[in-house]
Amino acid sequence: MRTRAGLPSPERLIGTAAHDFTTAFLSGKEIVLSSASRRDGAPAVPARWLVRLDALLEGRGQTVPLHPALTWQAALDQPDGAAHPVPPPEPRPPVALRPRRLSVTEIDAWLRDPYAIYARHVLKLKALPALEEAADRSDIGVVVHDGLDLWLKQGQKGGRALHDCLLTMLEARELRPALSAWWRPRVLRIADWVCEREALREKPALLKTEQKGTLTLTPPYAPFRLTARADRIEIGQDGRATIIDYKTGSLPRVSDVEAGWSSQLVLEAAMLRLGGFADLPAAETASLLYWRLTGDRHRGEELSVPRKPEDLEALIDSALDRLRRRVEIFDDPHTAYRSHPHPDYVPRYSDYALLARVSEWSTAREEGGE
Repeated sequence: MRTRAGLPSPERLIGTAAHDFTTAFLSGKEIVLSSASRRDGAPAVPARWLVRLDALLEGRGQTVPLHPALTWQAALDQPDGAAHPVPPPEPRPPVALRPRRLSVTEIDAWLRDPYAIYARHVLKLKALPALEEAADRSDIGVVVHDGLDLWLKQGQKGGRALHDCLLTMLEARELRPALSAWWRPRVLRIADWVCEREALREKPALLKTEQKGTLTLTPPYAPFRLTARADRIEIGQDGRATIIDYKTGSLPRVSDVEAGWSSQLVLEAAMLRLGGFADLPAAETASLLYWRLTGDRHRGEELSVPRKPEDLEALIDSALDRLRRRVEIFDDPHTAYRSHPHPDYVPRYSDYALLARVSEWSTAREEGGE
């Protein structure tokens, strides 16, 4: 068809381009050949003529020398002279600069990684998004939270309405088509699981979602404010509350909740007891529930903490006592914001691990047997 139209063949155009490239290639005194190892976040395949060139040279016992640019990035991280063990950072900022307000989710970070609180609230540092960062479960977390919130505020009008709410929020995120297609059946399975759970639960007397709360503690020094944004709080017919938290990722371990390492819901229950939520009356909490909403073959999962419901009141009391003691400890100017002070309870992820040089001193600690 191209011949009949009087057009040159594709091979002729390729040959002409190759001829021009080779002419320019051979005229240079020094030529640097570069090939991207990744393209659009996926492994890239080098041009065939580069592969053939490597094969030709290998057959003749020759190779193209590597350019030193490949070592420049690695050299940036190499210390000058002999390397010395790096101790963990222990900043002790003045008490006046230390945060007087934290959220319930940051309390867990304060326990597991105080340095992260120092970097975020004292140094005012915020991690930049990673290069070529792809959409992940954080986007789906927003979709699920906003979709359920919209559905509950509309009055729980059945499974079809929940489907529509979740799909509306999914479209609003404007995800890549492939990712949106991946999550679409999953959010529908999440909707089905939620509707099944709702059918088994008693209708509450009062239901509030995305509730903001504040609790002010009065330690010996300046007041300390604890804030929260509860996914869902229900007040039952008996006046007792159920607090539900939605998770699209992993759930905390029950043992960590009971030991105080994952205290988000427990502290929200303490705030509710003391009237910390403006739109809700002060109430005791009957149960704390985590709903893990994944949309996979299991669709969803419910986790109740603590193991024995009768232990909840004591758990709330101990959580408040621990928080008050921690505020008092960090009101001491000699208390340092250490990084990962408890090796058995390190956070799953930290934006400030690189700043704290965790990989350097933690390796030295392991080799030293500390």
